[in-house]
Amino acid sequence: MSHTLIPRAAAAVGIGLRLPGPAGADVRGPAQAWAHLLSGTPALGRYPQERWSAMRERLHPEDRTDRPWPVAPIALPAPGEIDKDAFGLRGSEAAQLSPTQILILEVVAEALEDAGIAPSCLAGPRTGIYVGNASPDEADTFADGARPRLADLAAGGMGMLATPVARWLDAQGPLVTLDTTCSSSLYALHDARRDLAEGRVDTAIVIGTNTAANPVVHRAFGDGTALSPTGVCRPFDAAADGYVRGEGVAVLVLRAYKQARADRDRLYGVVARTVVGGDGRSPGTGMPSTPAQAELLRQLFDHPGLDPATVDLHMGHGTATAAGDLAETKAVCEVYNRPDWDPLLLGSVKGLWGHGEGAAGLTGVIAALLSLYHRRIPPTAGHQSPHPKLDAYPLQVPVAASPWPDRGVPSPARAAVGSFGFSGALGFALLDAAPRPRSSGPAQPHTGALTLIPLAAHSGPALSASARRLALALTGQDAKRPTAGVPQLARVAAHQEHRADDGPHRAAVLAANREEARRALSALGQGSPDAALVGPVSAPGRVPGPLPAPPRSVWVFGGHGAYDAEAVRALAACDMGFADHLDRVQAALAPYRGAQGGLAALQQDTFAAQVAMAGVLQERWGQAPDAVAGHSLGAVAAAHVAGVLSLSDAARLVCARSQVLERALPAGGMVAAQVDHAAAREIAQEAGVEIACLNAPARVVFSGRHAPLARLEAALEAAQVRHRRLEGAPPAHSAAVDTHLDELASALRGLRPRSSPTGVEYLCSVSATRVDGTELGAPYWVRQLREPVEWERTVLCVASTRRTLVLEVSPQPVLEVPTAETRARHHLDLRLHTVRDRADPRAGLARAAAVAYTHRLPLERSHRRAAPLELGPLSWRPAPAASDRWAERIRPLTGPDRHRALLDLAQGAVADLAPVPVAAEDHHTHLADLGMNSMDVLTLRTSLLRGLHQPPADLPEHEPTIASIARALDTVLGP
Repeated sequence: MSHTLIPRAAAAVGIGLRLPGPAGADVRGPAQAWAHLLSGTPALGRYPQERWSAMRERLHPEDRTDRPWPVAPIALPAPGEIDKDAFGLRGSEAAQLSPTQILILEVVAEALEDAGIAPSCLAGPRTGIYVGNASPDEADTFADGARPRLADLAAGGMGMLATPVARWLDAQGPLVTLDTTCSSSLYALHDARRDLAEGRVDTAIVIGTNTAANPVVHRAFGDGTALSPTGVCRPFDAAADGYVRGEGVAVLVLRAYKQARADRDRLYGVVARTVVGGDGRSPGTGMPSTPAQAELLRQLFDHPGLDPATVDLHMGHGTATAAGDLAETKAVCEVYNRPDWDPLLLGSVKGLWGHGEGAAGLTGVIAALLSLYHRRIPPTAGHQSPHPKLDAYPLQVPVAASPWPDRGVPSPARAAVGSFGFSGALGFALLDAAPRPRSSGPAQPHTGALTLIPLAAHSGPALSASARRLALALTGQDAKRPTAGVPQLARVAAHQEHRADDGPHRAAVLAANREEARRALSALGQGSPDAALVGPVSAPGRVPGPLPAPPRSVWVFGGHGAYDAEAVRALAACDMGFADHLDRVQAALAPYRGAQGGLAALQQDTFAAQVAMAGVLQERWGQAPDAVAGHSLGAVAAAHVAGVLSLSDAARLVCARSQVLERALPAGGMVAAQVDHAAAREIAQEAGVEIACLNAPARVVFSGRHAPLARLEAALEAAQVRHRRLEGAPPAHSAAVDTHLDELASALRGLRPRSSPTGVEYLCSVSATRVDGTELGAPYWVRQLREPVEWERTVLCVASTRRTLVLEVSPQPVLEVPTAETRARHHLDLRLHTVRDRADPRAGLARAAAVAYTHRLPLERSHRRAAPLELGPLSWRPAPAASDRWAERIRPLTGPDRHRALLDLAQGAVADLAPVPVAAEDHHTHLADLGMNSMDVLTLRTSLLRGLHQPPADLPEHEPTIASIARALDTVLGP
């Protein structure tokens, strides 16, 4: 059967899991889950003693036991124990999250990473969130005798479970929580698949969750034959005596199959069909109906081309109750009608992870998808021998891992999953194996170029943790992801490029091979330097909260001295992309070159190298400046890169300009000196030369004829001013070129400048102002050659208003020193970088792109998209507790010390909640003016009062300011 039979099927592209594991360690993620499935080792146990001690007090006295009840538990976080910066949470929001909400946030983040989907891509109405949950634990907020506050509503009730996810992602599509008891998450899957098929959403996040913190619910199920008295779950087994409740969170990320296939997502499988329905008039509440199950299962195959005979594995509900297993088996065998020689494989995950109730359906679906993905059948944990009443049916419960059956037909491997609710709500899903990837990895399109691996995170520790996970993946020895091999370097880069914008803390790795990348990533993970590492860089500003805009990107191009023939040859030899761009520019120059050699050829080669370097930055990494500026000759390359001049016009211009200067070369030259501008003017006037360039506060270039230049050098020598004659420099920007200006104007007749089509600003280094591109006709370039270069003023124009990243695009940097000195003299917020790397010719351009990226400038993908990497689980850094026993610390203090300590306490608590920075000068600022809303104020009060041994219902009357709150706390604290 072809996938085209169900064209609107949903592709399962990402899996996140937090399930009970053996020996008390949680199973996290698809790799660990698959290893656990294959092992068949049950994770059933008992409530941890600390949890049980608190739970037993909630039971009726006759139900309390010292021995914890059986359960398949997971590690529940404490309330508020969340890395709030990872999800953009304010302190007030983080403090109110329930343990289940925290788990859901973390597992959704893990599922999205597994899918290779950046959270920042999911904002808007095309992302839906669908939750299945049947646990009443969230309703404990409203238990009899409780005194919830308005802020507690954020975690009150099942309808709020996924609200933090929607707020984190800014997802504005459907936000649905379904409770059909034990089939809840399969119903959620059904709604998600339907909305994808109907085009309502592009991405669906399906969540199944169950916690078993309320012992009263456990006691109710134990009042009968549902729960196993032995604490062991044996699906379809002769010794089955009931199930064990299980906790867990399962997340499945779905996309439309056609789009996921086109985007080269990793496809765990295809959710081809889902059906849901009711048990009708079953024998009784909670008692299954075989006819109703069979009828709904038939509907699953009610589609052209679908045949139950093509199903290899049916992952059943399999609760290990006598009535449930018998009714399910009869229905399954009635619909599949298999011959004795081809029994149906019937499995269940209840013996492994317990009965996850609201999460059970999705957990079974994920187990089946992993089986399809790996083409293996896992054992059914807890099953040893079939129940006598089931032994007569043509089915087989796997007791050992085995290869997926080979039917010798081109149809895809196929599985079905059933999930039944105590309420009578039934559901089935039909799953197909996805075609194998068309390509094992992304191509590296730029032969010879270094691979740039970007890394971004919400915090410094998270960035280090991400680097460690990638480094481990490159060793091929990660026990936490047993199915993964060693990825290609290009695939690592493709994986990271897709998440390049996920955080203000950034770094980048430049590597020629996997070992270089692993070494640099390990260094970043350990906080050590490495030659292949750029960064890390932390964005200024408070998180959560708005970050300042990225720096302004300005590309500058040097003039005389900016060429290095050896560096250009080396780069062209090892980087085919640069060589191609260089050939293109040289071809544009060819019609205008004239005689080869000399100054003209040198300047033309400088222009060619500058334009080729800029072309590589633009094409390979999508780099684009906000503004450009050029020093003398460099202004031509700047005008072309800005789009003001076509390549042909720029080539004609640079050839005409350089040929004029070559003819003027015998008349004079240039002298550079370290002298301030005022003294330079006096010396120039006395010597009869002109100032050609005012490069920095104490850097000047003089230009003129040879005899006056000789007098100048003598005067500078006498004044002990450091200076040097610029070898091969023409007397540009002086009267020595006046006789050639008409010739230049004539050669440039018909030049067709235009405004920059991309909005790049052109900064004129003669007037030190922004100039519209249409003004850059022949008269401009004549004036540009004659008048002095005002580089210091140009740098001030570049960086006087905001943070600026200046990149010098030349084979030999000549503007680095004067720009740095200008920055220092005028205290500019300017970062300067060049594209020259003496150690490795390939590294300069890549490092320039990496520096721009670490400063939050855009980075375009340079690799074809491929399936994301299989990495070990994310590490979650819990935030500090919302408050401590501050009263014990402050009560012994007196006088000014006590007042200062209370002010610090109040300021710190406000700073943790306010969306803006809070300092000592804000002690008398109204909390509303600090951006705090009523929910923040309620959380602030709760947090501060929690630090008291016997907290009052409220603080004494006070103004909503830090100073007034501190005084109120002093009153409450007492003597």
